[in-house]
Amino acid sequence: MFKRTSLNRRQLMAAGGGAAAIALATSACSKAERDSLGDSEGDDGTIDLSGQDITIAYANENPYSFRNPDTNEVEGQSVALHTYILEQFGADPDRIEWTDPGWDGLIAGLGNTHDIVIAGMFVNEKRCKNAYFADPDYVMPDAMMVLNGNPKDIHTIEDVAESDDAVMGVMNGTTGHTIAKDMGIPEDQLNVQDDLEGLKLELKAGRCDAIELTQINLALEAEQDDELEVTEGFYPKDENGEEIIGAGAAVFSEANKKLRDQYNEKIAEVLNDKDKWLSLVGDYGFTVEENFPPEDMTAESLCPENYQ
Repeated sequence: MFKRTSLNRRQLMAAGGGAAAIALATSACSKAERDSLGDSEGDDGTIDLSGQDITIAYANENPYSFRNPDTNEVEGQSVALHTYILEQFGADPDRIEWTDPGWDGLIAGLGNTHDIVIAGMFVNEKRCKNAYFADPDYVMPDAMMVLNGNPKDIHTIEDVAESDDAVMGVMNGTTGHTIAKDMGIPEDQLNVQDDLEGLKLELKAGRCDAIELTQINLALEAEQDDELEVTEGFYPKDENGEEIIGAGAAVFSEANKKLRDQYNEKIAEVLNDKDKWLSLVGDYGFTVEENFPPEDMTAESLCPENYQ
């Protein structure tokens, strides 16, 4: 089952455990430049995070990383999986400080206000140019949220692009927003809002005909609203007709590139055991059939030009 909360994707971009949630500390480190997390190594050369304080940035995105309003703790799919991996390096969950710098601050603050981003962030060329992505630990199709009955029969971004009057709601700064602009969808056919709650209000008011976002976010919302339904998942296509696969990963600064490289080895170990992977993320609605990454998918394969 999905973990249900009253939060929406990137709502106010405010707040993200394993199957057991982790205690949250709210203030970020204020050092101008953070030290590398890779200074201490074990006899085998593996980075040792024992006794180290780690500041991790997250975004308020259910089910990826969010603060549970009932427990005031940070949890989610990304938090569950990556906290487990950090523990393999000796990290103490009680010494992890979770901070929400806002969506625009996730990559911008790497190496300054925080050490790692754990927010289910999609890997793409633009982001790879400015940060060091680990290999993906999940994939996620997009979908459309529509009013019951899907009055304009909208199922994909292409349906909007081929229509003269259909209006698609998108969240500002998301991959769907960028793809829509790249496809040449006119501005008067895009309704851009800062959060999903705002988009839902626009949909119900008739000012847009469908909301484009990742399938799991929309499914969580539709479960709680009898007026809405969600289409089958799809992957958007680029100008060459190739599918754009949404794949999420942890993100590191240049100072922690060595940790990122070793981190990928730990991710590979988890992905080599689907039962283990599912035990970490299944409570948040992720399934092997829909969300397990392809065997040959790496951050470098998704960013052939800008991978660092």
